Amino acid sequence: MIVAKAVKMAEMMSVPIVGMVENMSYFRCPDNGKDYQIFGESHIGEIADAYHIPLIVKLPIDPELARACDRGTIELFEGDWLDALADAIIVFENLDRRNENA
Repeated sequence: MIVAKAVKMAEMMSVPIVGMVENMSYFRCPDNGKDYQIFGESHIGEIADAYHIPLIVKLPIDPELARACDRGTIELFEGDWLDALADAIIVFENLDRRNENA
């Protein structure tokens, strides 16, 4: 329901949607390396498909990631979760520039 409202609002405002990011998707246990879905099974893939929006990344619950965000130093965080999002934004920016020059 929340996603539907956000998608509709973006469409009404002509704001393009680059992709979906699921925050707090899972927790990786530092003791055994297993991923646990604390909030239950994710349905983000189905939602992304229903709205024809690419699923870019599922972010884990990670105290270090949260601290980096709180400190405003997320760009210094050692992790690859946001690489796919950064790549998608670059592709989108390049497409947008081409459309402006057309």
